[in-house]
Amino acid sequence: MKIRKIIALLLVAEALFLVSCSSDTADDTDGRMVRMPIVLAIPANDASLTAGAAGAKATRAEGDPGTYEKFQLPSHLYIYLINTSISGTSSKVLTPEGMDLNNGYILDPKKWTKTTTQDNNKDSIYTYTDQIRIIIPEDRSTGVVYAAMSSVPITVNYTGTDLADATFVLGTEATGTESEALKNLYSSPYNNMVNGTYYGTVKDYNSNSPYINMVLYHVASKLDLQWNVDASVQDKVKLSKIELTGLSSGGYIFKPLENTSASTASTPTYTETFTLDAGSQWYGRKATYVIPVNNEGSYQFPMTLTNSVSTKTTNATAKVTPSSTPGVFVPWMVGTVKITKSW
Repeated sequence: MKIRKIIALLLVAEALFLVSCSSDTADDTDGRMVRMPIVLAIPANDASLTAGAAGAKATRAEGDPGTYEKFQLPSHLYIYLINTSISGTSSKVLTPEGMDLNNGYILDPKKWTKTTTQDNNKDSIYTYTDQIRIIIPEDRSTGVVYAAMSSVPITVNYTGTDLADATFVLGTEATGTESEALKNLYSSPYNNMVNGTYYGTVKDYNSNSPYINMVLYHVASKLDLQWNVDASVQDKVKLSKIELTGLSSGGYIFKPLENTSASTASTPTYTETFTLDAGSQWYGRKATYVIPVNNEGSYQFPMTLTNSVSTKTTNATAKVTPSSTPGVFVPWMVGTVKITKSW
């Protein structure tokens, strides 16, 4: 009898052990690690902007200055996959293996390639091709990707699965060179649609080989600032310095046209200074990259002008009205400052 009891107890213990193992295994099979191919391109060359249009403009997207400037290829990738369950009742944000919340996913510079397009403008597209390791759930129906690329680390903040409303702020590495950092920042605009569907929807997501293929666009606008001192006051006004003040070092990362404030509790502002010489004291132009802040249908940039004749300063504002192009891509803006009186 004692022997039978011992055997029975051993059988019960083994059964409990097996149940425990079965439960752990079930948790592991909720998702599987896959190597997902990614193809991410910059800057954007959108042939649809010229297809079939008489007198069409250049094929690059709004805000993209093309190949006549020097750009630094991004080295940090921030990529977020929103998975929706089969029932459609739940969703969660997934990130690839090796992606740091602050420094992102470090890109391999050897995996960039350049392609010259076959249009009259000879724009170039730079494409990054790689694979990311990411766990995707078996319980999945659709997946959408929001992605950003930067030449310096940025901090991305969002709540729950609301990636469209995510904000960013430049890291300390960009201090003093904010314009250059913004110049080399790209993202996937949330309202860029293809046949009514967000263009960042993952291809073949329900198959065994989903992949990501998308173009990222400029987050910051190019601001072409031009100034002119009227001949009647040139003996009294000789500009030595122009400061753009209250520029934003962050904002919406996937809604670049919907920033309405240059500064928030977590987004500081900065100042950019143009030092002028005798050749530019009366007229000239400088270009910079800024986060556009919409103010009742226009973009305004406060500035301080320094008159070297009497070392006095005055404040002014360049007001830029955006084009009528639908609000997906940031505009390329021209701000004009005309000085007709001395101070």
